[in-house]
Amino acid sequence: MAVGKSALKSSKDRSPIVQAIAFAEKKTTGEIRVHITKHLRDPDPMGRALALFDEYRMTQTTDRNAILIYVNIRLRKFSIIADEGIHRAVGQRYWDELAVNLKEDLLSTYFENAIALTIFTLGMTLEKYFPKEV
Repeated sequence: MAVGKSALKSSKDRSPIVQAIAFAEKKTTGEIRVHITKHLRDPDPMGRALALFDEYRMTQTTDRNAILIYVNIRLRKFSIIADEGIHRAVGQRYWDELAVNLKEDLLSTYFENAIALTIFTLGMTLEKYFPKEV
């Protein structure tokens, strides 16, 4: 399942993840995508996330401010990939702390809610550094 650049079209699109992306992307030029899988053949979340980042052409945002959250539910592994523009703006410590928080949230709540919380955080960060011009 991949989700990104979504508008809420129907009641089926009302998952916490879709809602969080729609909310976050209203206020920023950044792009957030989520890829969720259950495949046992994806043991390397970083490698798979990097391949998906490229496959989804996420380096093509004007400000290089796209972010991919990859989650393998069955293996309980995830990776967060950010393009160079947003990485430069926030630094490595931001991503390390975000990953710790996502890991804790994945252990303490339903996975969709944990991912949605991370997306809300990312949305606020993207809005701060890459606000949408009105």
